[in-house]
Amino acid sequence: MTSTGFTETDEAGAASGLTDAAVAEFLANHNDFLTRHGELLEQLDIGDSAEGVTSLVARQVTALRTRNRELRSRLEALLANAKANDAIFARMRKLTLALMDAADEAALDAVLGKDLVAEFNADHAMCFVADWAPGTARTHLAGVQGMPPLATLFTPGEPRCGVYRPEEYQRVFQSAGGASVASVASVEGLGSIALVPLPAFRGQAALAIGARDPERFTPALGTLFLSYLGDVLGRTMNRLVRS
Repeated sequence: MTSTGFTETDEAGAASGLTDAAVAEFLANHNDFLTRHGELLEQLDIGDSAEGVTSLVARQVTALRTRNRELRSRLEALLANAKANDAIFARMRKLTLALMDAADEAALDAVLGKDLVAEFNADHAMCFVADWAPGTARTHLAGVQGMPPLATLFTPGEPRCGVYRPEEYQRVFQSAGGASVASVASVEGLGSIALVPLPAFRGQAALAIGARDPERFTPALGTLFLSYLGDVLGRTMNRLVRS
């Protein structure tokens, strides 16, 4: 046996082409190897890192600290997302209860114009139903005869968010809350809209939520809560509009 503790067989194996990967795998499976063969630490060429680390233990500590910082950063991101989702859930709960309490079209119209706009940090909201006429003029409930204000308004599937040109935005929300065409557009002209299908109406109704801020409803926005809103609003509309 040599002074390092390797046998001649071990040395022959290294000379025959032992790879770095094989050595790394061995050390990973025998993580106390260097503890049992401490004399090797004097012969290993570890080199200086940018931080001046010169010992194997110090480098391992540095690596662990780096990993801990990464894990802490991920945990903080998860906690931030959880906090944001809790806030959204609380707003959705409030809005759901308001929709459940709506006793007629007028009450529903008020919920869309006040509660929904407020809870979604939006500026406008309109619910469109194909081939339907409200019993009384409403500012947030609209029947559509013929072509809808947007070609994709009644497209079934998942909610869709996007940025729209001034004329498109105005065409959708020009009557929302009694707003004039001029007051609907943002200063820059562009606006963002979330289109939410109402599954209960099988492609014949949709909710449009608009914001003057082009960044409010972007394609990157998650649609889970919007889908939930579409389900709840669709049932409410079914109860009131089709009653």
